[in-house]
Amino acid sequence: MECVNDQPSKKLIRSKSGLRIVVANEDQRSPFVIGEPQWTPDKEATHCTKCSTKFGFTTRRHHCRRCGQIYCSSCCDEKLEIPRMCFIDPVRVCLNCAPAVLEENKFFECHLKTLTNGATFMLEKEESIIDRENETLQCKLSQDHRYLIFDGAKIAPLEIGNIRILRLHKDPHSAFIVEDPSAGITCIDLEYTRHESNVPSILRLSTINEPQQQKIGASWLLALQQAFKMQACNYQQYD
Repeated sequence: MECVNDQPSKKLIRSKSGLRIVVANEDQRSPFVIGEPQWTPDKEATHCTKCSTKFGFTTRRHHCRRCGQIYCSSCCDEKLEIPRMCFIDPVRVCLNCAPAVLEENKFFECHLKTLTNGATFMLEKEESIIDRENETLQCKLSQDHRYLIFDGAKIAPLEIGNIRILRLHKDPHSAFIVEDPSAGITCIDLEYTRHESNVPSILRLSTINEPQQQKIGASWLLALQQAFKMQACNYQQYD
Protein backbone atom coordinates (compact mmCIF):
# COMPACT_ATOMS: atom_id res chain seq x y z
CA MET A 1 0.00 0.00 0.00
CA GLU A 2 1.23 3.51 -0.82
CA CYS A 3 2.18 5.92 1.93
CA VAL A 4 -1.21 7.02 3.20
CA ASN A 5 0.07 10.39 4.34
CA ASP A 6 1.18 11.51 0.88
CA GLN A 7 -0.69 14.25 -0.94
CA PRO A 8 -2.00 12.73 -4.20
CA SER A 9 -0.90 14.43 -7.41
CA LYS A 10 -3.61 16.48 -9.11
CA LYS A 11 -4.49 17.82 -12.53
CA LEU A 12 -6.57 20.63 -13.97
CA ILE A 13 -9.45 19.68 -16.26
CA ARG A 14 -12.09 21.68 -18.08
CA SER A 15 -15.66 20.43 -18.22
CA LYS A 16 -18.84 22.00 -19.53
CA SER A 17 -19.56 23.15 -15.97
CA GLY A 18 -16.19 24.83 -15.34
CA LEU A 19 -12.58 24.23 -14.32
CA ARG A 20 -11.89 21.49 -11.79
CA ILE A 21 -8.79 20.28 -9.97
CA VAL A 22 -8.99 16.50 -9.58
CA VAL A 23 -6.59 13.73 -8.57
CA ALA A 24 -4.42 12.36 -11.38
CA ASN A 25 -4.99 8.80 -10.17
CA GLU A 26 -8.66 7.94 -9.69
CA ASP A 27 -7.72 5.32 -7.07
CA GLN A 28 -6.54 8.17 -4.82
CA ARG A 29 -9.75 10.17 -4.97
CA SER A 30 -11.13 11.44 -1.67
CA PRO A 31 -14.22 9.48 -0.54
CA PHE A 32 -15.94 12.82 0.09
CA VAL A 33 -15.66 14.01 -3.52
CA ILE A 34 -18.35 13.32 -6.12
CA GLY A 35 -18.30 13.60 -9.89
CA GLU A 36 -20.36 15.89 -12.06
CA PRO A 37 -23.96 14.86 -12.74
CA GLN A 38 -25.35 13.94 -16.12
CA TRP A 39 -27.09 16.99 -17.55
CA THR A 40 -30.74 16.65 -18.50
CA PRO A 41 -30.90 17.18 -22.31
CA ASP A 42 -32.48 20.52 -23.25
CA LYS A 43 -35.08 18.83 -25.44
CA GLU A 44 -36.40 16.84 -22.47
CA ALA A 45 -37.25 19.95 -20.43
CA THR A 46 -40.12 22.13 -21.56
CA HIS A 47 -40.74 23.63 -18.10
CA CYS A 48 -38.63 24.66 -15.09
CA THR A 49 -38.03 21.75 -12.72
CA LYS A 50 -38.96 23.85 -9.67
CA CYS A 51 -41.56 26.48 -10.60
CA SER A 52 -42.90 24.90 -13.83
CA THR A 53 -42.43 28.09 -15.86
CA LYS A 54 -42.53 27.22 -19.54
CA PHE A 55 -39.30 27.76 -21.46
CA GLY A 56 -39.41 29.94 -24.53
CA PHE A 57 -37.62 32.69 -26.41
CA THR A 58 -37.44 34.96 -23.34
CA THR A 59 -37.14 32.21 -20.69
CA ARG A 60 -33.86 30.37 -21.05
CA ARG A 61 -32.86 26.99 -19.67
CA HIS A 62 -30.14 26.78 -17.02
CA HIS A 63 -28.48 23.61 -15.73
CA CYS A 64 -27.71 23.25 -12.03
CA ARG A 65 -24.10 22.05 -11.69
CA ARG A 66 -25.01 20.09 -8.56
CA CYS A 67 -27.95 18.03 -9.81
CA GLY A 68 -27.85 18.50 -13.60
CA GLN A 69 -31.54 19.34 -13.88
CA ILE A 70 -32.91 22.32 -15.83
CA TYR A 71 -34.39 25.45 -14.30
CA CYS A 72 -35.37 28.99 -15.20
CA SER A 73 -33.01 31.81 -14.24
CA SER A 74 -35.04 32.71 -11.13
CA CYS A 75 -34.75 29.17 -9.77
CA CYS A 76 -31.08 28.67 -10.71
CA ASP A 77 -29.41 32.04 -10.37
CA GLU A 78 -27.15 31.50 -7.34
CA LYS A 79 -23.45 30.79 -7.76
CA LEU A 80 -21.69 28.85 -5.02
CA GLU A 81 -18.35 27.19 -4.46
CA ILE A 82 -18.62 23.40 -4.56
CA PRO A 83 -15.39 21.93 -3.18
CA ARG A 84 -17.06 18.54 -3.05
CA MET A 85 -17.05 18.56 -6.85
CA CYS A 86 -13.57 20.15 -7.08
CA PHE A 87 -14.63 23.30 -8.96
CA ILE A 88 -12.14 26.16 -8.85
CA ASP A 89 -14.73 28.94 -9.16
CA PRO A 90 -18.33 29.32 -7.94
CA VAL A 91 -20.82 27.67 -10.29
CA ARG A 92 -24.56 27.91 -10.92
CA VAL A 93 -26.70 26.08 -8.37
CA CYS A 94 -30.47 25.71 -8.19
CA LEU A 95 -32.61 26.66 -5.19
CA ASN A 96 -33.23 22.97 -4.48
CA CYS A 97 -29.52 22.16 -4.17
CA ALA A 98 -28.24 25.36 -2.52
CA PRO A 99 -29.00 24.33 1.11
CA ALA A 100 -27.22 20.98 0.65
CA VAL A 101 -24.21 22.68 -0.95
CA LEU A 102 -23.90 25.16 1.92
CA GLU A 103 -24.05 22.32 4.45
CA GLU A 104 -21.43 20.30 2.56
CA ASN A 105 -19.18 23.36 2.38
CA LYS A 106 -19.18 23.55 6.17
CA PHE A 107 -17.71 20.07 6.21
CA PHE A 108 -14.95 20.94 3.75
CA GLU A 109 -14.15 24.27 5.41
CA CYS A 110 -14.23 23.13 9.05
CA HIS A 111 -14.61 19.42 9.78
CA LEU A 112 -12.11 18.17 7.19
CA LYS A 113 -9.38 20.43 8.59
CA THR A 114 -10.17 19.20 12.11
CA LEU A 115 -9.81 15.57 10.99
CA THR A 116 -6.47 16.03 9.24
CA ASN A 117 -5.08 17.94 12.24
CA GLY A 118 -5.85 14.97 14.47
CA ALA A 119 -6.59 14.56 18.19
CA THR A 120 -5.49 12.41 21.13
CA PHE A 121 -7.67 9.60 22.51
CA MET A 122 -7.79 6.59 24.75
CA LEU A 123 -8.12 3.40 22.73
CA GLU A 124 -10.10 0.28 23.56
CA LYS A 125 -9.70 -2.73 21.28
CA GLU A 126 -8.80 -6.45 21.20
CA GLU A 127 -6.02 -7.39 23.63
CA SER A 128 -3.97 -8.98 20.87
CA ILE A 129 -3.71 -5.74 18.89
CA ILE A 130 -3.33 -2.89 21.35
CA ASP A 131 -0.07 -2.24 23.18
CA ARG A 132 -1.37 -2.02 26.73
CA GLU A 133 1.68 -0.03 27.88
CA ASN A 134 0.71 2.82 25.57
CA GLU A 135 -2.95 3.53 26.25
CA THR A 136 -3.20 6.81 24.37
CA LEU A 137 -2.79 7.53 20.67
CA GLN A 138 -3.26 10.28 18.16
CA CYS A 139 -5.78 9.69 15.42
CA LYS A 140 -5.94 11.74 12.25
CA LEU A 141 -7.23 11.57 8.70
CA SER A 142 -4.65 11.03 5.97
CA GLN A 143 -3.95 13.83 3.49
CA ASP A 144 -5.80 11.95 0.73
CA HIS A 145 -8.81 11.64 3.10
CA ARG A 146 -9.02 7.86 2.63
CA TYR A 147 -7.52 6.48 5.85
CA LEU A 148 -7.59 6.93 9.60
CA ILE A 149 -4.03 6.85 10.92
CA PHE A 150 -3.31 5.71 14.48
CA ASP A 151 -0.04 7.05 15.91
CA GLY A 152 0.91 5.35 19.18
CA ALA A 153 -0.81 1.99 18.74
CA LYS A 154 -0.11 -1.12 16.71
CA ILE A 155 -3.04 -0.68 14.36
CA ALA A 156 -2.71 -0.41 10.62
CA PRO A 157 -4.32 2.60 8.88
CA LEU A 158 -8.05 2.04 8.54
CA GLU A 159 -9.69 2.82 5.21
CA ILE A 160 -12.71 5.09 5.66
CA GLY A 161 -14.71 2.99 3.20
CA ASN A 162 -14.31 -0.07 5.45
CA ILE A 163 -16.14 1.53 8.38
CA ARG A 164 -19.54 -0.14 8.51
CA ILE A 165 -21.13 1.37 11.61
CA LEU A 166 -20.25 4.44 13.65
CA ARG A 167 -21.82 5.15 17.05
CA LEU A 168 -21.24 8.46 18.80
CA HIS A 169 -21.80 8.57 22.58
CA LYS A 170 -22.63 11.70 24.55
CA ASP A 171 -23.10 12.56 28.19
CA PRO A 172 -26.92 12.80 28.58
CA HIS A 173 -26.50 15.90 30.76
CA SER A 174 -25.16 17.81 27.74
CA ALA A 175 -28.43 17.55 25.80
CA PHE A 176 -29.38 21.15 26.56
CA ILE A 177 -26.10 22.68 25.34
CA VAL A 178 -27.42 23.52 21.89
CA GLU A 179 -24.82 26.15 20.96
CA ASP A 180 -22.03 23.56 20.80
CA PRO A 181 -22.94 20.30 18.99
CA SER A 182 -19.73 18.63 20.21
CA ALA A 183 -20.46 19.34 23.89
CA GLY A 184 -20.65 16.19 25.99
CA ILE A 185 -19.24 13.81 23.38
CA THR A 186 -17.30 11.15 25.28
CA CYS A 187 -16.39 8.43 22.78
CA ILE A 188 -17.11 6.80 19.46
CA ASP A 189 -17.42 3.14 18.46
CA LEU A 190 -16.18 2.11 15.02
CA GLU A 191 -17.24 -1.20 13.53
CA TYR A 192 -15.11 -2.03 10.50
CA THR A 193 -13.70 -4.78 8.32
CA ARG A 194 -10.35 -5.24 6.64
CA HIS A 195 -9.93 -6.24 2.99
CA GLU A 196 -8.40 -9.55 4.03
CA SER A 197 -11.32 -10.46 6.29
CA ASN A 198 -15.09 -10.06 6.34
CA VAL A 199 -15.19 -10.50 10.11
CA PRO A 200 -16.13 -7.16 11.72
CA SER A 201 -13.95 -5.59 14.41
CA ILE A 202 -14.83 -2.84 16.85
CA LEU A 203 -12.67 -0.17 18.44
CA ARG A 204 -13.59 2.66 20.76
CA LEU A 205 -11.93 6.07 20.81
CA SER A 206 -12.55 7.91 24.09
CA THR A 207 -11.74 11.54 24.79
CA ILE A 208 -8.97 12.42 27.23
CA ASN A 209 -10.09 13.52 30.69
CA GLU A 210 -8.49 16.98 30.48
CA PRO A 211 -10.60 20.02 29.50
CA GLN A 212 -8.65 21.25 26.47
CA GLN A 213 -7.86 17.77 25.13
CA GLN A 214 -11.45 16.71 25.74
CA LYS A 215 -12.77 19.64 23.73
CA ILE A 216 -10.40 18.96 20.83
CA GLY A 217 -11.24 15.26 20.91
CA ALA A 218 -14.99 15.86 21.00
CA SER A 219 -14.77 18.19 18.01
CA TRP A 220 -12.71 15.58 16.15
CA LEU A 221 -15.23 12.82 16.86
CA LEU A 222 -18.10 15.04 15.70
CA ALA A 223 -16.16 15.75 12.49
CA LEU A 224 -15.63 12.00 11.99
CA GLN A 225 -19.38 11.43 12.29
CA GLN A 226 -19.97 14.07 9.61
CA ALA A 227 -17.32 12.43 7.42
CA PHE A 228 -19.03 9.05 7.79
CA LYS A 229 -22.36 10.55 6.72
CA MET A 230 -20.72 12.36 3.80
CA GLN A 231 -18.96 9.22 2.60
CA ALA A 232 -22.11 7.11 2.98
CA CYS A 233 -24.09 9.57 0.84
CA ASN A 234 -21.64 9.06 -2.02
CA TYR A 235 -23.04 5.59 -2.61
CA GLN A 236 -26.32 7.27 -3.59
CA GLN A 237 -24.75 9.90 -5.83
CA TYR A 238 -24.42 10.07 -9.58
CA ASP A 239 -20.72 9.42 -10.09
